[in-house]
Amino acid sequence: MNTTTTVQPTRRPRVLSGLTPYAGTFGNNELIHLLKRTLFGSTKADIDFFKGKTMLQVVDALLTTPASEAAPPIKTYVKTDGSTDGVTLGTTWVTADENGNFNGERRASLRSWWIGNMINQDKTIFEKMVLFWHNHFVTENIETNAMLSYFYVKMLRKNALGNFKIFVKEVTFDPQMMRYLNGYVNSKTAPDENYGRELQELFTVGKGTDSQYTEGDVKAAAKLLTGWRIRHVQSPANSGIFIYETYFPTTANQHDITTKTFSAFYGGKTITGKATNTEADALAEFDEMLAMILATNEAAKFICRKLYTFFVYYEIDADVEANVITPLATIFRQANYDIKPVLKALLTSEHFFDAANKGCMIKSPIDYSVGIAREFQMDIPTVANYTEQYFAWDVIGGERNKGASTQGQNIGNPPNVAGWPAYYQFPVFHEFWINTDSFPKRVSFVDKFLTNNGFGLGNGKKLVIDVLKFTDQFGNDASDPNKLIDRVLEILYRVPVSTTLKNYAKNILLSGQTSDYYWTDAWDAYKATPTTTNTATVSTRLQTFYKLLVDLPEFHLC
Repeated sequence: MNTTTTVQPTRRPRVLSGLTPYAGTFGNNELIHLLKRTLFGSTKADIDFFKGKTMLQVVDALLTTPASEAAPPIKTYVKTDGSTDGVTLGTTWVTADENGNFNGERRASLRSWWIGNMINQDKTIFEKMVLFWHNHFVTENIETNAMLSYFYVKMLRKNALGNFKIFVKEVTFDPQMMRYLNGYVNSKTAPDENYGRELQELFTVGKGTDSQYTEGDVKAAAKLLTGWRIRHVQSPANSGIFIYETYFPTTANQHDITTKTFSAFYGGKTITGKATNTEADALAEFDEMLAMILATNEAAKFICRKLYTFFVYYEIDADVEANVITPLATIFRQANYDIKPVLKALLTSEHFFDAANKGCMIKSPIDYSVGIAREFQMDIPTVANYTEQYFAWDVIGGERNKGASTQGQNIGNPPNVAGWPAYYQFPVFHEFWINTDSFPKRVSFVDKFLTNNGFGLGNGKKLVIDVLKFTDQFGNDASDPNKLIDRVLEILYRVPVSTTLKNYAKNILLSGQTSDYYWTDAWDAYKATPTTTNTATVSTRLQTFYKLLVDLPEFHLC
């Protein structure tokens, strides 16, 4: 007789709290929880900046859009065969002419630049939201070209904290999305359903039990979106500045001007085709369809669920649906689909600060890798040394040194149009990030920086975690092993640790001795006289100390 034992996964305690504004203590623990979820890691400088402010003051600051856009990526690449794409080193390639021979180098440049924006982020949620929308309105850089990809990312950045209705429209007619989901070949004689399907299934109403759109709705949407094309032109003419744009060639007569009828899920809506067949008429049809889609209750709920699973927890049970998602969706609709009011309500709620929602999420590879660079204050080369700077960013986000791409999250290239499975795949969700392949890569990634060897950037420069610099930021507390351990754990960990672990970590600082002064004397001697011997004594202990902390599973939670 065969017998099977089923091991049920450990579940977190039921969370019954809702969107009622949080009225409890807003101390360091709550502040760091908020920062860890909204930034890529939280540095001591981040914590000190917000310390003493109220919860509302912090959240309002976090929801601020950067005052200026990031300068575009630049050329740092050189072909070993001597060929050139006509772009000068240190200048941007984003408006240069296409060159398939350099597309791979430009895509790598774009990824490095994107990682650099995350590392150099303002003290706002902005960069996290860019990643959120990249995983929502998915395209894959590898499927198109670097120029299209850059302007897609620029579009994400423009709308990250804006209005969802405007966002959907700009995504729909973005040249990269047009290319990725075949919108540019959609014609009245051969309607392509690709974008019409994903617009509903992945971008607006989802495919949950309450989302009852039909195959007929997909076909109607496809017909409504026929006739649009993309082109690569110089603008202004003969300027040498190249752009991609979506346009509506009226002479091609490829737009379906028949009446499109939608299902009962959309109230049996009919959208009459415009016989004049102009770009304005085609846009008017789209606006009418978008208003129809967003008039459903499910559209607002779908986006709120995705925000919830990204910023709070991966599981939505019946209580969360009733107490958080439904009222959050009401706020979204009442705000005419502005994004900030939804985020503010969520991030200031008692639910967000519920004890069961702290330290319960596994960091994504991007959150993990960029967080390490930020929290440990890695000394990234400045723009004056742009080649080393881009190389360092690629070490963090690419394949070198087992960066985020190797760990399972290649920025710019989700595995498919649904995004990374960790954000949607039931019942595993974020546990996708940790497996027998990715976990050793994570450990190897950070361990490399914690040695004196570091990662070579060329010209004798190395990318390392400077354990002395990181420790010194704690001032007088750095010389007390007990206070130092508490201060470090406050920044790096989001879950409490046992006394046994603290004692083990302390034993490393004391080099096996029993009295605290063995560390105090060693640190004070280094500070007073940083000789080679004194520096080596504390560096060796600190490297082992930090290696212990970052190699443990607790470090991977936020």
